[in-house]
Amino acid sequence: MIRVYSSSAASGHVVNEDAFVVRESPVAVFVALADGQGGRAGGARAAQLACEVAARHGPQAADAAVAADPAAGFTTLVTLFVEGDRLTGASCGDSAAAAVCGTGAPLILTSRQFKNPPVGSGDATFVPFDLKLVAPWKVLVMSDGAWKFASWERVWDCAARLSGDELLTALQEHARLKTTGEFQDDFTVVLLESE
Repeated sequence: MIRVYSSSAASGHVVNEDAFVVRESPVAVFVALADGQGGRAGGARAAQLACEVAARHGPQAADAAVAADPAAGFTTLVTLFVEGDRLTGASCGDSAAAAVCGTGAPLILTSRQFKNPPVGSGDATFVPFDLKLVAPWKVLVMSDGAWKFASWERVWDCAARLSGDELLTALQEHARLKTTGEFQDDFTVVLLESE
């Protein structure tokens, strides 16, 4: 069994331009996470549409659907599927997927991805990733508002010490501005943990 936790919040504005979809079965979990590109209209629409289409038809179809929607801008997209001890996925943009397995070193699964062209351009390049999971394991799927502002060092430290909602709360605290308590960017994390 896989435990799933999530947290998503806007940063100082009403609309959260991050989106995610989680599909669970008794033996597998699918996650899609997207971060709408700021600075132009339609980022929130692009992120939501990308996640919904990717959950049904895969990331390439999501790129085409976002490109065809006149109300959608551009977005990142990470998709992954965990079944048994196997994780497979693909990504485009600066959202991230990372894993901590057993006593092994932490891994950024999306480290080779391309930021451009973005999802919604019709030309997005998705970089695949694949990992054999070793229990106990944790997989984190994050928008850049989480990993950039919390920092990878803190992500790894929190993942080594904490689990579940406590881990998400600690990452939120690290991503917030110390002076105001606001997020510097939209913050989204989906956490998968082995039982």
